[in-house]
Amino acid sequence: MQTGQDAERDGGGERQDRLIAHSLTLFFAIFLAIAAVIGGLGAIFYQSEVKRYLENTAEQERYRIELLRYLVHGTFDDVIGDLFVLAGQNELEWLLVDGDTQHLRSAIADEYLAFSTLKGVYDQLRFLDLEGRERVRVNYNDGAPAVVRNADLQDKHHRYYFTASLALRRGQVYVSPFDLNIEHGGLERPLKPMIRLGTPVFDAVGNKRGVVLINYLGEHLLDRLATAGAAMSGELALLNADGYWMLSPREDDTWGFMIPERAARRFDNDYPREWALLRAHEQGQVHTDNGLFTFAELHPLEPGRRLGVGHLARTAPGTERYVWYLVSQVPAAVIEHYTGGLLTRLLMLGAGVLLVIAVGSWYLALGIIRRRLYESQLVTLAHYDRLTGLPNRTLFFDRLERLHESAMRYGRRYGLLYLDLDGFKQVNDTFGHHAGDRLLEQVAVLLRQGVRRADTVARLGGDEFAILLSEVGDADTAHQFGNKLITLIGDAEQLHSQGVRVGASAGIAIYPDHASSPELLVRRADQAMYAAKKRGKNKCVVCRRLVLS
Repeated sequence: MQTGQDAERDGGGERQDRLIAHSLTLFFAIFLAIAAVIGGLGAIFYQSEVKRYLENTAEQERYRIELLRYLVHGTFDDVIGDLFVLAGQNELEWLLVDGDTQHLRSAIADEYLAFSTLKGVYDQLRFLDLEGRERVRVNYNDGAPAVVRNADLQDKHHRYYFTASLALRRGQVYVSPFDLNIEHGGLERPLKPMIRLGTPVFDAVGNKRGVVLINYLGEHLLDRLATAGAAMSGELALLNADGYWMLSPREDDTWGFMIPERAARRFDNDYPREWALLRAHEQGQVHTDNGLFTFAELHPLEPGRRLGVGHLARTAPGTERYVWYLVSQVPAAVIEHYTGGLLTRLLMLGAGVLLVIAVGSWYLALGIIRRRLYESQLVTLAHYDRLTGLPNRTLFFDRLERLHESAMRYGRRYGLLYLDLDGFKQVNDTFGHHAGDRLLEQVAVLLRQGVRRADTVARLGGDEFAILLSEVGDADTAHQFGNKLITLIGDAEQLHSQGVRVGASAGIAIYPDHASSPELLVRRADQAMYAAKKRGKNKCVVCRRLVLS
């Protein structure tokens, strides 16, 4: 037989399990609600930060592309300005007036040499006569400028840049395509990007007498662009009108129109959608799967555009327009790196916050459930028997009143069975109160098992129990039910110990057959129970009119 301490210990463990289970349920409800709010706010913040990052990056790229446009135009203005300085050189004017003498050519060469040394950006400075023969030439020689000997001067009458420059009017400028320098029929190595500029020169009476040519080292322009572009978030590229790279983050991409093995390296091959948009707009910005592209057309020599020195520009014959494209690409990987890093930081921060919230939510849930269980325990203590867990006298009479009201409203019959244990006092006297308490607990279990779900089993005190029968057909049916319970108790071996047998006497009263009020029904059932005890105990007696009289 289980002791009272064991039962109390089991009850305590059950209450603790119930506390934990209910606390977990409430914890998840609180935690998930707060986590959902924090997750929603985090998602809004993340989207806002990504939008802000893209907007700021786009604005910075647009601003820097515009600065680079000014840089290119400024470079061309400087070079063309230098060209006109050389074309207006005093020594050259004297040569055109006084005739071609060695003395004047030497003076011009000395000026060219000093100019080349000072500027450091011109591969060649030349004066050619009307027949295309070089009369003066200074080579830069990678930082060691030198005047070319007369014997080494060449005939350039067949070269396109000479014929194009000679065909211009006074004050006009020819600019060659931006390409690589060719020496002795092949590309000069290392590669030398070059732009050739020329303008005709005239004598005092307006006769055209030749051209002045400058070979601008394009690497200086590319270096200036690359240096300025280093501060950009994107990768800077300079494209020609056909989409070939002249400046690229990847050196192997450049000059595909002059290097056969790089012929396929074109912007439009890698980014066809972006190239179509670029060609359709003079400037703009587009965000695609490949990243954020910011672009602008460059017209270094836009027809009709006045230069800083007040002269007009003209492109090479056969070229419809002299146009380059400045493109900044912020690769998708860079954007994803930022957004991924932002997301990682937010997740780490969110995890820390949620951990704190989880701890707080747990203690909050635990406190709430403890308070609820405490309130529930108070209700239980007020309405249930602490030993058996059955409804006590207070709750029993409350349910009796409700059942009576329902029966009156709907014209139903209900019954009340009073049951008192036979032999309980002997168990208490022989084995002690602990054994008696255990017996009452076992009887309570048997009674609950023996009734219907709609019926109420209550302990009124001591060894006295009451059962509300929610619906009763007639007195015989109620009598059979009472006998079943008595038999159930009498046959239960766990209730009998060491020669002491426990039985039960029961009395039944039925509404409205035996009483018209709950109070009178209780008295009739109690009277019937005592009648059963007088008849020899271990019996069930139904209240009859004879008893009522």
